[in-house]
Amino acid sequence: MYSGPQLVELLERQHQARQQSGLFKKDTFTLQWRAKVGSFPHPDIETIVSAGEPCGAWRPSDGRPEDKRNVGENWKQMPKLPLNGYIPGSCIRGVVRAWAKQRPKIKLRMYQLLGYQDNDTISAGKIEFLDAWPEQPTKLTLDIVNPQEPFQVYHEGQSTPLSLYTLGNGKDSIRLTVAIRGIPGRTTEAEVEEVWDWVQQALSLYGVGSRTASGYGGVKLDNFDQPAPDPDYSVKQFDFSLYSQGCAGPDIKTLELRPSHCRGWLRSWMLRFLLGVMLKENAQITVTELMGTLESPADNKSRKGSVRLQMTQGEPWGELSQNQPNFYAWEGQLRLSARSDILNSIILPVVRFAVMVGGVGRGWRRPLHIYWMEKRNGEQEEASRGTYLTLTHELKSGVKPFGLPPQAENWRDLYQEWQTAVQQRWPSRFAPEAGLKAEVFSPRTCAVYLVPGPEAEPVDRKNLTWKDIDAVETRGLGMDLIYNPTYKRQPDVGGNAGRGNAYCSWVSVRRIPVKEGTKEIVCLFMGDENSLRSQFLGDLAKISGAVHLFGVQPSNPI
Repeated sequence: MYSGPQLVELLERQHQARQQSGLFKKDTFTLQWRAKVGSFPHPDIETIVSAGEPCGAWRPSDGRPEDKRNVGENWKQMPKLPLNGYIPGSCIRGVVRAWAKQRPKIKLRMYQLLGYQDNDTISAGKIEFLDAWPEQPTKLTLDIVNPQEPFQVYHEGQSTPLSLYTLGNGKDSIRLTVAIRGIPGRTTEAEVEEVWDWVQQALSLYGVGSRTASGYGGVKLDNFDQPAPDPDYSVKQFDFSLYSQGCAGPDIKTLELRPSHCRGWLRSWMLRFLLGVMLKENAQITVTELMGTLESPADNKSRKGSVRLQMTQGEPWGELSQNQPNFYAWEGQLRLSARSDILNSIILPVVRFAVMVGGVGRGWRRPLHIYWMEKRNGEQEEASRGTYLTLTHELKSGVKPFGLPPQAENWRDLYQEWQTAVQQRWPSRFAPEAGLKAEVFSPRTCAVYLVPGPEAEPVDRKNLTWKDIDAVETRGLGMDLIYNPTYKRQPDVGGNAGRGNAYCSWVSVRRIPVKEGTKEIVCLFMGDENSLRSQFLGDLAKISGAVHLFGVQPSNPI
């Protein structure tokens, strides 16, 4: 028996019976992805469980729930927990209070209606927030946190993915009943209506639970307009399309594109840029101020962050290609919000660069192409690798690509504008660090070249098919260079994603359309002193038709 929503139903009937219907408000909201709320850590501090009520037995054969297991073991033994999830009323109240605190005109009013504490004095509120239960019983499902910063940016060893459980399975939206009620004799119908408006706006703007800045807990209310952003905040919305070898979540065999993929993409690129103008510790602190953290690697402090990212699913979503080797397609909307000055001068310029030199998710450093994969038995088979990411935005003149023209002056000028904005905002932190073993995007630490691509775009994106399945024909001269035996699978340049310890490549390549066909943009991160990367830079510059766009050249390597 699923009893979770019944308290709301009984209280609503009670208010109706007492002629107090105006003191009770409820509606159905839609949880669009996953929500993480009401968590507590287990003894190993790795398995985190969202708020839920028991709805079954823990099977001893599966082990104790708090046993230490990796994500793969949890997927086999406990992909779901015998707990029906819900959103605690205290969580919704906290979201509304946080929203109201950003609005000085209603801040005092919020304290009057929702209560407050002043040292030892507690003033009770007039409104009760009820737990929000799904319309249908919904068990908590396994999710994953997979920190990639040390591996992707610093080329250190891979970190250990962590398990957590959320309301929502990452695929299906969930309809929730959200309700509040005024305490009879202490409040009025108008005050309940006033707070209900706050609930609608706060949930629609922020979502609910933790990790909402990473796309968790996104909530939608039917027939409710897009809420206004916080004061001094701006929103930038993109339409995106991603054609990819595939991304995954807690189950590596289940393909899914997650908001956290995009969040990680933005966070890593912010760090690459800030490392080019700040010492490592200050760059890490600045990234956590922008993107948030539970524990900064620089000073162990927790920070909320100021940049929010939301991803909305569109069509197609995870659709498989029509011919082999298979690739996948995702399309949707991406919304970035932050203080207006931060968003426009610090964040969006980095996005323009990032979308020009790579993609998102697994295989982001390569354009979508075909390669010969060696199987464990030594045989080879064709496989898809890489990504193709596009962002578009709507201007008065129509829908336009979001990125950078492939001319050096555009790259130089935008970087200079971004660098000036960073220096003005954080003058005491502005000090580049030389020789860092990391992917650092700056004119002194990376090289970007435009080189000839395949004669024609090998993918028919509209029909999700390979137009040409000859592996070599899907590659341009930049990809040919990285596949050269001198650099292929070399940890110092090409990386090695094969068996055993994996190494990231120091090179990212993106294919772009041009009038005469396609080109490839090749970005080489020089890192610390390295002869093989310097040799690659020399060979890159020698490619017939290569055009230097940004950064170092063979005549002035670091």
